[in-house]
Amino acid sequence: MYVRAAKSGKSSRIAGMVTAVGVTALLGYVVVVSVDKFMPPEEVRTELALITPPPPPPPIEIPEPPKVEVVEEIEAPPAPPELVALDIEVLPELPTIVAAVADPIPIPEPIPVAPSPAAVSQTRSSPKLLASDKPAYPAAARRNGEQGTTQLEVCVGANGRVTSVSVARSSGSPKLDEAAAKWIRGERFQPAKVNGAAQDVCGHSVHYEWSLRDA
Repeated sequence: MYVRAAKSGKSSRIAGMVTAVGVTALLGYVVVVSVDKFMPPEEVRTELALITPPPPPPPIEIPEPPKVEVVEEIEAPPAPPELVALDIEVLPELPTIVAAVADPIPIPEPIPVAPSPAAVSQTRSSPKLLASDKPAYPAAARRNGEQGTTQLEVCVGANGRVTSVSVARSSGSPKLDEAAAKWIRGERFQPAKVNGAAQDVCGHSVHYEWSLRDA
């Protein structure tokens, strides 16, 4: 029994405390609501500020352009004939000077110059081979079928005799060239002449053609 009584008292205290707390909260709510109803609302004020614009700038004065006066040029009237005549100066007549004309200088005639001896035209003639027999065709060259033209350079004296012989161009066969040189040494020439006088000449060309048809 004691235990149940103790538990019942404790429960009663807890319930009383909860009830007290609830009552206190309710009273606080009622007080707050009442205060809100009786307090006047706050006034909301809106202030307007008027901004005055700045004054306009003063007008810019543009100076007027300077006035240009146009002056018309007035042509001067022509001078009267009397004044023009006075401005002309009459020059005195100058004496005419007559210069004497000099006689022309005579041009001397050219002096004839005697031609030098070297300038006198000379008549020349080359050596000429006199008629003679043909050289003998070498037998070895004929058997080998050798032929061609031998060119000789000879010196001919004033007496028409050959003083020297050289082969200027070969025929291609030494046997034919040697036979041609031997042949020309024994021949006679009509000597070269200058103004009719016989002269020694070197470098006279003699061509001899070797042909198997004439062998």
